[in-house]
Amino acid sequence: MKRFLLLIALLSTSFMFSQEVTHVDFDTNNPDIGFESWNTSATFMKVPNPTGVSDPNNISPFVGQFTAGTSDWGQDNTIGIGVVNATSVFSTPFDLTSLDYFKMNVLTLEEVTITFHLENSPDYGNNIEATASISAAQLNQWVELTFDFSSFSNIWMNNIVIKVDGPAWTTSDILFFDDIKGPQLYTSPGLEYNPLNASTEVSLGTNLEIATNDKFYDAGAATITDFTGKVALRVGDINGADVPFTASINGDNNRITIDPDTDLDGLTTYWYGIIDNTIYYSTGTSITGVSASFTTKEAVVGDINVMLFDYETVDTDTPFESWGTAGFAQISNPAPDAVNGSSNVGEFTHPGGSWTSGIESQGTFDNIDFSETPYFRIKVWADKPIEVTFKLQNNPNYWENNEIKYQISSDEINQWIQLTLNFGAITATNYNRVQLWFDGDISGGSVAGDKYYFDDIEKSNVPPAASNTLIPADGATDIVQYSKITISSNFQFRNIDDSAITDANSIVELRENDNSGALVPFAAAISSSKNTLTILPDNMLSSGATYWYGIKEGMIEYVETEGVVSGVNATFTVTNDPLPEMQVYNNFDGTSVCLVSESMGDPAGTFNLSAVDPVNGSNTVMQWDKGASWSGWERIHFQLDAPFNAALDDVFSFKVYSPVTAGVRFKLSDAKDDWDQTGFYETDEEIIFANQWQTIYLDTSLLADGVNFDHIFIFLGRGDNTNTTFYIDDFKGPYLQGTASVNDFNNNEVLLYPNPAKNKVFFKNIFGTKNIRIFDINGRVIDELSIESNEMSIEHLYDGLYFLEINGQVKKLIKK
Repeated sequence: MKRFLLLIALLSTSFMFSQEVTHVDFDTNNPDIGFESWNTSATFMKVPNPTGVSDPNNISPFVGQFTAGTSDWGQDNTIGIGVVNATSVFSTPFDLTSLDYFKMNVLTLEEVTITFHLENSPDYGNNIEATASISAAQLNQWVELTFDFSSFSNIWMNNIVIKVDGPAWTTSDILFFDDIKGPQLYTSPGLEYNPLNASTEVSLGTNLEIATNDKFYDAGAATITDFTGKVALRVGDINGADVPFTASINGDNNRITIDPDTDLDGLTTYWYGIIDNTIYYSTGTSITGVSASFTTKEAVVGDINVMLFDYETVDTDTPFESWGTAGFAQISNPAPDAVNGSSNVGEFTHPGGSWTSGIESQGTFDNIDFSETPYFRIKVWADKPIEVTFKLQNNPNYWENNEIKYQISSDEINQWIQLTLNFGAITATNYNRVQLWFDGDISGGSVAGDKYYFDDIEKSNVPPAASNTLIPADGATDIVQYSKITISSNFQFRNIDDSAITDANSIVELRENDNSGALVPFAAAISSSKNTLTILPDNMLSSGATYWYGIKEGMIEYVETEGVVSGVNATFTVTNDPLPEMQVYNNFDGTSVCLVSESMGDPAGTFNLSAVDPVNGSNTVMQWDKGASWSGWERIHFQLDAPFNAALDDVFSFKVYSPVTAGVRFKLSDAKDDWDQTGFYETDEEIIFANQWQTIYLDTSLLADGVNFDHIFIFLGRGDNTNTTFYIDDFKGPYLQGTASVNDFNNNEVLLYPNPAKNKVFFKNIFGTKNIRIFDINGRVIDELSIESNEMSIEHLYDGLYFLEINGQVKKLIKK
């Protein structure tokens, strides 16, 4: 019997260890693998085993050496080292369902904690990690550490990053590592379901997702555009009644989302999945057996009002904190009134600058179920008209978030007001933190130290009265010719028959003069939150003309109250001012005033300045294949021939063609890299139409006239780490400094750029020989030269301020 039990034990042990795969040993398995740190804070070398064969725990000939270093921003060894070109080393992700731990041999001379970090390449924001430590008794010998990932489920992990820290760990310290073992790589596509199979207490407002670490395609590797008969949502099981829904797929073709048309029923079991043999993996293999079931929670009955923060009890006094210099304090109510007579409130101190930092609630609270409590209320007090941004997000995955902004009017200042914000269109189920910004874009004129106040943040299912905001407002004048028109509500819109609005063009109108005037051609769209209708005229509005716009009567209703939308319209008048003067920066057909046009990311997405227009084959445009790095903040960078003239019209524009609706961030600065910038300006816009050209206009009138910005960044799909192909055309902006506009034909001034500069400067508006004298700040001549080219090296100059005399014209230069 003992022999039989021993045999079973040996077989069990053999089976367990047979699941371990040696991925890296520097000898046989990936002997030429490389590791690197993206910010040079640590280095890697393959070296001979320092213990040779004297330590029986590791007699491998070669091992890896981790050396702590100093980053560009000072010592920062928490970054670690990751595998170089990970996708070429690990052809598919690690299958954590086959084994939920990794092991690694380590040798060190000091006590350290090692973090074994798994991430996706290129989406490094998708990561998990586990830690293990070397104690004093384990120094100067090879020790096998185990890193436990049993609490994680992730099908996208295909890169290894090693981080080291410890009480005495510092620059030039060394650690040796070897024999990285773990689960096998996926041999067939992995799948992930949300909700998980057999899960219970699922929100009635949830969306359903099926994801793979491969791809989902139609036959022939074609992108799926029609999900009819390919995915299903049914009551009970696969044979149950169909539930109406809308299905979509992301830009990476690896995540299918099923969005039920209405909230699900409480305490009900549902089945969802892919219909067998209708969708294919990238290999051409047809997909079968992909489905999951779940049960919803009980539907709530009656009113729900849950106070989260009011600073009156121990359960509601959680403080806020900032990742920057924004300040928070709990203080006595500085201005009690009928709206807010509370004793204590929260105080926000502005950090200064545009979008530098906000504040967020400390820790986490229970995940929000928006099907139960879609409304959030907050009381705010401000002494000037500012914009308040209320954001709900996940902690720690802060990039998973949704926000609502409210503009405080001049009639609402110096008093407490209560805002009711509707998040009813949100289907996320993991939001557990509040983030607040007051005058984030400083359009209200805030400076560092300005104080604003908030109180009584609560979640509720009690709807407010319906209200609509129309921009331009009724009776508005001096509206610019390139304005977009929006109708926003605190409720969602839908058709009278309860179906989703799919064609916004049919429910709104734009007319000349009044509601009986001639129709004006336009394109309209409804936001993903279903509460904003946007009208974009096909052509610029006529100067001095009056227009009427609104929602057609009896066409749509509010989702939350089922009340018919009526009487929502406005009239406005366009300015008589002339259109802004704009220079073509790049039309991608041969006209360009850009020194640099490039893609930025890690790795940077492919970039084609001579791509074929997806609509007009005879037109040339720019194509940008955005990747998934930098947490969705990859960007296009242009450096102009010279700074634009900020004293001229403050309008930029470009045309964009996108396969999806997406956010846009537009940034102006004086240098390419963030750490070199001494000034910048940012503003946001939206791509509201998919698969058609849209002209984006950016108003930068808040920018000071004296800035010298020659770097422009365009973030398309801001914060979205989905691989997406965008097209851009006809990029325009204010005339460059020293460039003739319609009203300025003085081309005699020598232009010097970039400024500040690091290695070289360029000259414009000067030809032939340049006789140059360089003066220091004390007026001493430190160099004289004559050159024929339009560029000059300044590498020999120390950092500081200089004056250049160029053929008699004096220019200031900052060397950095």
